[in-house]
Amino acid sequence: EILQQVLMSLKRAAAGYFLAAFVFIPLGLAMGIFQRLYRLLEIVIETLRPIPRPVVVPVAMLFFGLGDGMKVFVIFFSCAWPILLNTFDGVRNIDRVLVYTARTFGLTSSRLIAKVVLPAASPQIMTGLRISLSITLILVVISEMVGSSDGIGYFILDSQRRFKVTQMYAGMIMLAVLGYVLNQLFMLFQQRVLSWHEGLTKRNR
Repeated sequence: EILQQVLMSLKRAAAGYFLAAFVFIPLGLAMGIFQRLYRLLEIVIETLRPIPRPVVVPVAMLFFGLGDGMKVFVIFFSCAWPILLNTFDGVRNIDRVLVYTARTFGLTSSRLIAKVVLPAASPQIMTGLRISLSITLILVVISEMVGSSDGIGYFILDSQRRFKVTQMYAGMIMLAVLGYVLNQLFMLFQQRVLSWHEGLTKRNR
């Protein structure tokens, strides 16, 4: 039973997490490259970013009801800021010499972004994605506890209400194991994607 609940939670978590990455990595790149776009969006970002993540749940329930859309939106909103700000900082901190050298060799804007900007910013993008991964797990549990009839968050809360203490602790232990496994899988993915960067930093030590 608990595995089925975990799968339901993972489906919602993956939808919100990957949607946030799909939207906010390109937006962070664009904000880092185009100063005018950053100035245009700065007020909106700095207004929304400090909002505590759990506070978004009642607002999402008002607009999306109690279905999966509410949970996906809460995860999407919560993951947005670590991904966006780390991507933006990664682009802004790129050594200008790299950009000038690429332009000297005649790279077009699209090739400059693909061959220089994105690889140089990728370590910080990965940092944002890793932070968002833990946030995803927290928010999917909170959203399922507030309004859901399935998922690991609902399973834990329902077990507590029914005084099924063993099941409640089983759900909590499963969450801990799930968080550890997801982190290890992400680290393996990061090592593969950024193997060139790790080799470069080792040579520079």
